[in-house]
Amino acid sequence: MTPESPDQSPRWSLPVKQDRAQKTRDRLLAAGFKLLRKKNFDELSVADIAKSAGCAVGSFYLRFADKDQYFLAVAETRRGQSRARLENWYDGVTLASIVSRAIERELDFVLEHPNLWRAALKRGTTDPLFWEEFRELGRLSVSRFIETYSALVGRAVSAEESENIRFAFQVVRGTVNNTLINQPGPLRLDDPAFRRQIERAFRLVGDIDAARGRRARKG
Repeated sequence: MTPESPDQSPRWSLPVKQDRAQKTRDRLLAAGFKLLRKKNFDELSVADIAKSAGCAVGSFYLRFADKDQYFLAVAETRRGQSRARLENWYDGVTLASIVSRAIERELDFVLEHPNLWRAALKRGTTDPLFWEEFRELGRLSVSRFIETYSALVGRAVSAEESENIRFAFQVVRGTVNNTLINQPGPLRLDDPAFRRQIERAFRLVGDIDAARGRRARKG
């Protein structure tokens, strides 16, 4: 994954005008994603980030006020990536595949950058405004699912169906976050069985297969 393009600069980075300065900022953001695959955010130093980006520490501070602001910029970049992918995420799905597609988005969002997500969860416990932006993205993702699901079943979903689906997402997200942070076992996030079971749970809680059955009987 790479950061957003220069014309979509994270609001938490300091203003840059020259193309060269923008590219340096983007390299610094990309370095964060790369380093977070190996280390927790608290373990990273500004020197680590600058070295990975191929620039001096001073260049970091010309673009970010401090490491905290840098993290906010990285998180915003990640949200922007996820929001952009959501636009066409459910294109071509069927009633048989829509849940798998939803779980792919929910789980892979965490698996692609687990250390970034750990840091985001930790930040969210002390900074409600920070977490609200992820919550807003989550609501958008659920709405996109319901919109697609409604089109597939050929009608607007009922209030009960909407409640079931929204709670299914809540169950999935809570389980994924708990597994990432507390690792209760026996299944890990990257176990194929975890993906199968979390999809099964979504179908049961969301009552998705009931709609498939009704549609099949009508056909």
